[in-house]
Amino acid sequence: MEIRFNDEEISELAAVVINRMADQANLSDKDRAMLKRWRSSKLKLGTDDMEELVRKANDDFAQGIARRQRSQLRKPDWRA
Repeated sequence: MEIRFNDEEISELAAVVINRMADQANLSDKDRAMLKRWRSSKLKLGTDDMEELVRKANDDFAQGIARRQRSQLRKPDWRA
């Protein structure tokens, strides 16, 4: 099974995660604005930083799926 995220999906995911972290950290308005500017500049679609994030996220996701599939194959079925 192969699942690949595109840059728009990863960008949206990053925005949700960063916004949630900012909300839970109770940042000041100034700090929240600075974080938003950082996200807008670093995670802009088409930038090298964004392409690297998409590549790393897809690689990590694929490794997680492969690890989960391997562990299911090795797990004995004691409930049978």
